[in-house]
Amino acid sequence: MSKYIPSIVVGFVVGLVVSFGVAFLFSALGADVGYLPTLAGAFFGLFTAYIMANLVGTKLGKTATPEQKQAALDFRPPSDDQALLIVYREGFVGKAAGLDLSLDDRYVAQLKSPRFTALSIAPGGHQLAMAFGGLAGKQNKPTLEGFIAAPGETIVFRATMQMGMTQNRIVVERIAADQDLVQRLKPMIMIAPEV
Repeated sequence: MSKYIPSIVVGFVVGLVVSFGVAFLFSALGADVGYLPTLAGAFFGLFTAYIMANLVGTKLGKTATPEQKQAALDFRPPSDDQALLIVYREGFVGKAAGLDLSLDDRYVAQLKSPRFTALSIAPGGHQLAMAFGGLAGKQNKPTLEGFIAAPGETIVFRATMQMGMTQNRIVVERIAADQDLVQRLKPMIMIAPEV
């Protein structure tokens, strides 16, 4: 609960400012507005607190160097006995909320939309988990994707959000590593993995 206190405080302050601002504006015009300042303040205050609570847990990831990004876009693992895993996120829904990526129960990066990350992995079976933190985590089902990596292989997953009635869903699909993907990833910011 304590991690949401800053969101609540900022929402309360926004509500007060909007309420006083609307009341001052209409009183300067000589209009009787009744409950409008209170309703406007409550709406904007709650909306601000809700948005900020959704962003709790979002952090600023370290941007990869141009060399790291180019190496990832070449789709070549650093060595022949390794595989390359690329995960990218697209879409407008929840784009400012950070999506936590974990590989085999180890945190590797957080992606906002549109962003991507790339990391060298050992051949064999792996589990890629994706989940949100903060209030956004309670509104979105986490997902788990199993895959098998071969030496020298490049594995690419695309993550998007799908709106639901009660909970949103993280949709993950495997994408071919080709020149179309290079053109799609090139304008995106690459987040360096924490490994």
